Amino acid sequence: MRRVIASLLFLAAFTAHAELREVRSAEEIQQAFRADSRVRVVSLWATWCAPCVAEIGGFNDVAKSFRKSAVEFVGVSLDDALAPDHNTGKERLARFLAERKIVFPNLYYTGKPSELAEALHFEGAIPVTIVFDRQGREIARGEGVLDMKWLRDTLKMLEEKTR
Repeated sequence: MRRVIASLLFLAAFTAHAELREVRSAEEIQQAFRADSRVRVVSLWATWCAPCVAEIGGFNDVAKSFRKSAVEFVGVSLDDALAPDHNTGKERLARFLAERKIVFPNLYYTGKPSELAEALHFEGAIPVTIVFDRQGREIARGEGVLDMKWLRDTLKMLEEKTR
């Protein structure tokens, strides 16, 4: 039975790994959203970041609650910054996402973290959550571990405003 479960987890991690798209810029992150998403939530995080790991379950729950709406979530993993190589980092990330049943898409950032920090105006500390409108303009931001009630309420209000 353990082998079956281990095999299923490996298969899920492998499948998620195959779907992890690599990005190198803030522009590529914006292109990951559906054209019809009016409110775009970007979470910058990594599996090696304890506050990020602490927040991801709540973030996932909020993402689930907006599944059938114009609000879209994308995670941007910065795991490559500390990974020994791209494949190891992507495999570790895929396994993490599969084990925690994360429903929102995640991108694997392979560019320079300092360039992303400059483009998205953050000091480099994660987690950071940035909310954009459909034109890519920032409309809200949360740094550090988020208050999920604040995130949910903010997104509901922004969704109403963009109807």
